[in-house]
Amino acid sequence: MDFKIGFIFLLIAMITVPVTINSLNKWDQSEEDFKRGCDPTYRIYMGIQTDVSADECDMLEDEKTLNLQIFLISLSMCITSSLVGLISIFPNSDETPPRLI
Repeated sequence: MDFKIGFIFLLIAMITVPVTINSLNKWDQSEEDFKRGCDPTYRIYMGIQTDVSADECDMLEDEKTLNLQIFLISLSMCITSSLVGLISIFPNSDETPPRLI
């Protein structure tokens, strides 16, 4: 029974890998948008002369924070399900595992 549960958790981990990569890309893009739109040092360095709206900066910061939270949740799901799956599959004692004799 532990083997089935372990393989299910490993399957969940494999499914969450692309989700984690996608959420990392979204977070990176939203952070780049925030820098481009609101970070004064970045804007001076890149020569951006447009005005900065406080409402737009708040919206970009909220989006960046939300994307970071989604990334961290998906990453923790991937790591946790991987560990639980591997722990369930590997034997946990010195006895010979069933069906391997």
